[in-house]
Amino acid sequence: MTRLITVSGGKGGVGKTTVTSNLGYALSEFGVDAVVVDANLTNPNLGFHLGIPLYPVTLHDVLRGDAHITEATYIHNSGLRVVPAGISVDDLKNTSPDGLKDVLMNTVGEPDIVLIDSAAGLGNEAINTLEASDELLLVTNPDLPSVTDALKTASLAEEAGTHILGTVLNRHSNKDHELTPDEVEQMVGHPVVSVLPEEDVMKESVTKKKTILDHDPDHHISHRFRGLAADLAGLEYDIPSRGLMHRLKEILGFR
Repeated sequence: MTRLITVSGGKGGVGKTTVTSNLGYALSEFGVDAVVVDANLTNPNLGFHLGIPLYPVTLHDVLRGDAHITEATYIHNSGLRVVPAGISVDDLKNTSPDGLKDVLMNTVGEPDIVLIDSAAGLGNEAINTLEASDELLLVTNPDLPSVTDALKTASLAEEAGTHILGTVLNRHSNKDHELTPDEVEQMVGHPVVSVLPEEDVMKESVTKKKTILDHDPDHHISHRFRGLAADLAGLEYDIPSRGLMHRLKEILGFR
């Protein structure tokens, strides 16, 4: 049975699209039949992260009733299936997220996992995405505003009956002013299932319109994404050790 998993955190800029694209890529590496959907109808960016920002038919067309979801589904070179959203201003007109649940239920081929990149904020787009999903993966940064918005998102998910898988703590730098993973867990009330450090490779991959796993497959962040993807899919994956020097640098706050 297909699992519909929304990736959200409330606050914009915390890394939802980065997590969605890289998790989808990692799942496809494991042979999991996965689809990623850009449900950020106002400011879609998933296509940019995957190197294919312009599509002739998008989720906007599907929601307007002008196309079937099969016509808006594209195959990435990794084998990952992608349902993008339109990036033009015209795509914002006459498009409502209200039919999103019905659209997602018609995802072609009954995939194992559908990852839904949610809109930022807690407006109608985000709420419709949560209500259309079975599960939620929270994404936040180690600062108070981000974690507060993640907590609000978790509360909305609980009201909608959406199961919360846990929290991805992104852009963690081991700085004194940052919230620790334990503090984030206590505030949000759900476990931190992955910690992704702040490193230039994250920005480099977006600039090159690639996932981190495609840009630098052996980077430790790529392995962390594979570990999280394996956990989602119920697979075994041992994240390689980074070695003594890497661990010392991490403890001292260097990368």
